[in-house]
Formats: sequence, structure tokens, C-alpha cells
Amino acid sequence: MYGEDDVDEENEDEEENEDEEENEDEEENEGKGKGKGLNKDWKEAKDQLIEEKDAIEKEKDKIEDKKDALEKELEAAIESGDTELIDELKAQVDEIKEEMFEAKSVMKNIKLQQKAVIKNRYSVEELDEIRQAGEEIATENGSVTVIPVENILTDKKDVKFDTPPVIKEGRTLIPVRAITEGFGAEVEWNGEERKVTISKEGFKLELTIDSKKALVNGEEVEIDVPSNILSNRTYVPLRFIIESMGLNIEWDGETETIEIDEEEVTDETTEDTTTEDTTTEDTTTEDTTTEDTTTEDTVTE
Repeated sequence: MYGEDDVDEENEDEEENEDEEENEDEEENEGKGKGKGLNKDWKEAKDQLIEEKDAIEKEKDKIEDKKDALEKELEAAIESGDTELIDELKAQVDEIKEEMFEAKSVMKNIKLQQKAVIKNRYSVEELDEIRQAGEEIATENGSVTVIPVENILTDKKDVKFDTPPVIKEGRTLIPVRAITEGFGAEVEWNGEERKVTISKEGFKLELTIDSKKALVNGEEVEIDVPSNILSNRTYVPLRFIIESMGLNIEWDGETETIEIDEEEVTDETTEDTTTEDTTTEDTTTEDTTTEDTTTEDTVTE
């Protein structure tokens, strides 16, 4: 017969078994990239890195301002021929350049961590599917270079691919639905006209597959590279889409990352980011991601 102690032990065993099963389920879900805890951890890690990046950006701006001021003083000292002041200012400029170098090193490290966080958001199965899609795209399109999914950084929005971004003719192309829906836009596909329409808050962009002409709020514009069908997905030119939506985009050649945020586009930022639209963007074919559309004849974006 069972005593009270036996019942307690049995209940404890049942509770332990339930806990083990729950832990196994959580681990299994996390391995598939679907665990709630995993999603929460991913967002927390991303937000923390963005805060660190913003702090370093502000520090870099301060250092840059100090450097500019010192260089102006140095120019004036050179014109006046004050050798003692020249030597003093040169030493200060060298110090400030060292500070800038250190700040840039910290920024580079943060961006590399951001890439790791993004990649860890994907399960092994998802990365394998993306890799296979990338290989298929590269095989069918010899002029295309596949970009790792973790090389696309977004500050405030969450973007997840199921096919990889690519570079074609020196321009970055991305699966349309992943990037646009990540930024709150709606995407419509017209199979008969082979046309993609992207809409957001009074903004309307129309792109036709294989055409270098696009309509932005009804006005025709010329684009450098047309939209394409790759791996049964509709791919569109990244910079054109992002800037047409009023967002900012920056290319960092050192970390090979493309950063997108909701900062208002200005002449200055456009000037600083044009290098993204060059073949220096070329990166290795690593694990990458994809996006929701269908085959050329039945594409739904």
C-alpha cells in the first residue's frame, strides 16, 4: 500500500517528468526558430546592440567635431608660421584620430555582433533552405552574387527572409515582400501584367518585371536595374525601394553590411551611402534567406 511519502514521491516524479517534457518542447521549438523565449531573447539582444551603436555614433560625431575644429586651428597656425603651436596642434590631431579609430573599431565590433544575432534568429533548417535557394539562384544566374541574410541590418523593424538578397549589375536586389512588409507596406502582384505594386500611407510604387521603368505615385522614373524573378520570388532593387519609401540606407564596406532605418533621407546621407550601389558590395555566398512570392507564371510576389 502507498503511504503519504509514496504519493508525494510519485507526484514529484510526475512533476519532474512534466518539466522535462516542457523543456524538451521548448528546446525543440527553439531549434526550429519558433520558441517564444528565443524570439524575446533575439529582440532584446538586437535592441541592446542598437542602443550601444547609437551611443557610439554620438561619440563619433563629437570626436569628428573636435577633429574638424583642431584641423582649422592647425591651418591657421600654419598660415601664421607659429611652429610651437603647429607642433602642439598636430599632436592633438593625432590623438583625436586615435580616438576616432578606436570608436570605429567598437562600431565594427557591434555590427559584427548584430550580424550574429540576426543569423541566430534562423533555425538550421531555415538557413539550409536559404542556402539551397542561393545555390539555385547562382546556378541559374551566373552574373548574380548571393548576399548573406545577416548582412541586411534594420534598426526599428524586424525583417526575415526566406530567400537570400543578391547583387546584380552592381545593385542589391531583395525579395520584395519580406522587406516591404517588414516596413509596414502592402504588396500586390498582377500576374497578367507581371507588375508589383507597393503601397504605404499615400505612397504607391509600381514595378514591372524586367523593366527599367517604374511609377512612383504615378510619375515615371528610370531605375538602374529592373525587377527580376529569382528562385520563384519577385526581387526588386533595394536602394530604389527604400529611398522611395522615405527611408535611409547605408553601405558599410568594412563589415559588408547594408543598414536600413527610418531616418529621413537627406542630400548628406545620400552622398554618404552611394557606395552601397557598387560592386564593392559583393560578398561571399554564405547562409542567406528568402521571401514570399511564387513562380514566374504564378508569382504573388
